[in-house]
Amino acid sequence: MPPDAPQGSSRRAILTVAIAAIALETALLGLIAPLLPEIEERTGAGDAALGLALAAYAIPILVVSIPTGRLADRIGRRPLLLGGLVLTGVGSLLIAFSDSLEVLLAGRAVQGLGSTASWVAALALVSDLARPGRKGEAIGFALAANSGGAVAGPALGGIAGGAISYEAPFLLVTAIAAGMFTAGYFILPRGKPQAAAAEGVPGTARRGVLSALFKREALVPGAVAVAGAAFLGMVDFTVPLDLDRRLGTTEIAIGLLFAAAASLDAIASPVAGGASDRRGRRPVVIVGALVVATSGFLLAALGTLAGAAIGLIVFGVGQSIVFAGAVPWLDETFGEFDRGLAYGGLNLVYATGYTIGPLVGGWLLAEASADAAYLLMAGVALAGVAMLAAGREPRH
Repeated sequence: MPPDAPQGSSRRAILTVAIAAIALETALLGLIAPLLPEIEERTGAGDAALGLALAAYAIPILVVSIPTGRLADRIGRRPLLLGGLVLTGVGSLLIAFSDSLEVLLAGRAVQGLGSTASWVAALALVSDLARPGRKGEAIGFALAANSGGAVAGPALGGIAGGAISYEAPFLLVTAIAAGMFTAGYFILPRGKPQAAAAEGVPGTARRGVLSALFKREALVPGAVAVAGAAFLGMVDFTVPLDLDRRLGTTEIAIGLLFAAAASLDAIASPVAGGASDRRGRRPVVIVGALVVATSGFLLAALGTLAGAAIGLIVFGVGQSIVFAGAVPWLDETFGEFDRGLAYGGLNLVYATGYTIGPLVGGWLLAEASADAAYLLMAGVALAGVAMLAAGREPRH
C-alpha cells in the first residue's frame, strides 16, 4: 500500500466506490443475455448477429484498454473512474431507447468504453490500497464484485426486463451510474498516483508498453484470463438461448437462475484470494479450472431447469476461483509504476476472451448444439489444468 494511502473510514469509503464500480461495469457484460430472445423477435437477428450484440460491449475494449491503463498511471484513477461512469449511463440510455440492432450495438460499444475506464481505474485503486501480504485477499474481494456482477447482470436483465419492460434494466443502470458518479465525485482522492509523481526521478523510468505487457512471466496468467473470460461469454450467451429454445424458460426464470449462480461468488473469491496468498497462485487456478470443467459437463448432462441451476452455480464458483488466482498473479508480474497498465492489459485479455466466447457460442448453436459449447468449455478447461500442472506455458 502506498505510504500516502488514506486510512480508516476514508479508505473504506474509497474501496466501496471502487468495488461497486467493478460490479456495475462487469454486470453490463451479460445484462442483455436474458433479453436476447426478445431482441431476436424485435430485430429478426440470427444467432451470429445476436452473438455480436453480446460481444459488442467487449470489442471497443480491445482498442482502448492499453492506452487507458497507461493513462491511469499518468493522470490518476479518479478522472477515469468518473468519466467511465458517465459513458456507462449514456450507453445504457442508447440501448434502452434503441429501435434497431445498429443503435443497440452502438449503445453496447459506448458502454464498453465506459467500462474500460471505470474498471481499470477501480481495480488499480483496490490494488493500490491493498495491505502488505494480503493483495490476493484484497483483489479477491474486488473479484467477488467482478464475478457477482458478471453473473448478476443477466439476473438483473432477466428479472427487470421480464417483470417490468425491456427498457427497465438499462434505465436502472443509468440511475445507478449517476448515483455512483455523485458519490465518487466527493469521495475519490484527487491528484496523480505515486507512480506518476515519481516520473523523472532516477531509477523510476518505466519500460515501453510492449516490453511491459509481453513479459514471459505474464503470459500464463494472461492466457488464463483470456480463457476464463471466453467461458463466461459463452455461458452468458448460450445458456439463455438454450433454455428458451429447449424448455421455453421465461426471462424472469433465466434471471433467477443467474442470480442463484451469483449467490456463492461473493464467498468464493475472497476465500480463494486468501488461499492464493498462502499457497500460491497456480494451485488455486488449477482448482478453479477443474470446477469450471465440471460445470461444463453438468450443463451438458442435466437437461432440466434444476440441472441448469446446478451447472450455473458450479460455473460461478469455478470462475471466481480462477480469477482470484490469476489476477493477483498477473498483478505481481508488473511493478508498482505499471499497475494501471497491468489492469489495462487484463481488461484487454478479458475483452478478447469475452469477444471470442459469444461468437463461438453462436456458431456452435447454429451448427451443432448448446451441449457442444458446454463440452468444448470443459475440454479446454481440462487442457489448461494439464498444462498448468505440468508447469508448461502456452505457445504463442
